[in-house]
Amino acid sequence: MQACPYRKIRPLGEGSMGDVHLCVDVQQRRLVVVKWLRAELHEGSQAAIRFRREAELMAGANFPGVIKVEEWGVDEFGRTWMAMEFVDGLMPSAVIGPGDCWSVHRLLAGVGKSLDDLHGLGVVHRDLKPENVLLRSSVDGWEPVIIDLGIAKWLAQETATASGSVFGTPHYMSPEQCRDTKHVGPATDRYAVAVIIFELLAGRRPFEGRTIPELLRQHLESPVPELQIPKRVRTGAIRDNAAKATLPAPNLDAFMRKAMAKEPRLRFGSGREMADEFERAARADGLWEVPAPSDMTPLFPALTHPLAEIIIDGESRQRFDVRHGPLVMGRHESCQLVLGSPRLSRLHACVYLHRGRVWAADLHSQNGTLFQGRALTPGVPMPFPTGGQTAVFTLYNRNVAVRLCAH
Repeated sequence: MQACPYRKIRPLGEGSMGDVHLCVDVQQRRLVVVKWLRAELHEGSQAAIRFRREAELMAGANFPGVIKVEEWGVDEFGRTWMAMEFVDGLMPSAVIGPGDCWSVHRLLAGVGKSLDDLHGLGVVHRDLKPENVLLRSSVDGWEPVIIDLGIAKWLAQETATASGSVFGTPHYMSPEQCRDTKHVGPATDRYAVAVIIFELLAGRRPFEGRTIPELLRQHLESPVPELQIPKRVRTGAIRDNAAKATLPAPNLDAFMRKAMAKEPRLRFGSGREMADEFERAARADGLWEVPAPSDMTPLFPALTHPLAEIIIDGESRQRFDVRHGPLVMGRHESCQLVLGSPRLSRLHACVYLHRGRVWAADLHSQNGTLFQGRALTPGVPMPFPTGGQTAVFTLYNRNVAVRLCAH
């Protein structure tokens, strides 16, 4: 068995079935996301077999609004892994304010279409929640992407079903999922999307039980509460003196009652139908406000110093545009900066761009990395100083200065 070809930068999440890391692909100079199953789930286990089957299925699919699965393998420790594209984006709540129906519709239209595509492939997500959706930059502002396919979580469902435990995230679970985690379908995913929509519109979730049993009982029995959408100003902010003032939304309330109906057959039949009906309801309630072009700001500020100039022993060596991919330093010939020292790891440290900032990271090197005189903890990157200043890496006994430059 070969080692996974990607080197870990930092963890992105951890669950009962495995963990997810942001990684660097040195050969193609890019960032990727890699999900590993836990070591105890060996290659021949049912979980690993299911994991590979789902990875193979998704690797053959190419949907614009769904994170792309690129490859999978088994590493030298027997851990099954899967590599996915990296999406540089923000959670919906960081971009969409309460009552912003136009933006909520944009999210719903994108996620709804992606779910229709997945459901057409026979895939049901089963654990949609805001953390599983990112907004990434596009030519006209942003677009939603489902970033966690729930593949490892689908495996957990088999164990949960056998043990009688709950599978899913309780705040976003459909009534049928609360009753029986095994027999769920596309309507379950659309229910979760409806809860996400409610939360974005109202600034709160529809059900907030103090305990999990109470929360599940609300999904099963309680009527969908009214939205009580906060009043907004044109900038999208809520007035301080009007934070408690809400707008009536009878048509959107009717939409939510259907979208979150207790019986799956009474809900909307597709993501596209949901998006169309949401727009109609928002317009009927007078809450459809198309933003001016000047309000469509980029998700991240423009990088003013995108060029990383490498300086060794006072001599400028090379320049790399960090917008085109990470810069890796080490003694392996595939590194962008190759340093011939046996004390260095093959892949020692890297510089990369994430959310409009440039970061420095140690790649779990054997002898460690100093950045600006401070030890870099593996898995905990540090931001570069702003304003085009020069930063110094100490890779064991080699000093490398990196100066961020404008064009």
